[in-house]
Amino acid sequence: MANDGVEDLRVKYATLIYKEYETGKDSFIQNLPTELKPFENILKDNNGGKDFLVGNQISFADYNLVDILSNLEVLSPGCLKCTPVLKAYYDRVIARPKLKAYLESDAHKKLPINGNGKQ
Repeated sequence: MANDGVEDLRVKYATLIYKEYETGKDSFIQNLPTELKPFENILKDNNGGKDFLVGNQISFADYNLVDILSNLEVLSPGCLKCTPVLKAYYDRVIARPKLKAYLESDAHKKLPINGNGKQ
């Protein structure tokens, strides 16, 4: 279910980027705290946010969530500040050594976020 929630958010993000960017960006950003709150709550309910979305082992759902959160941070820098447990989780996941090395690599930095160039 957690991953389904991530996918729901991804669909909203994709709709914004590919269909409503010019007319919907401001309202999308204003609504981000509401969209992010369920993930904050899931994390709080799981060991006070010290673990992952499901249990104490990282899963596909965590990587999927961190991927969309990274895109949202590009769209609206600092948007995770409204959800401090989610922000700490995000920072913790992207600091994992292999993921951190990839995120800092040229291979990653040269990849476009969206196919239409909008961010």
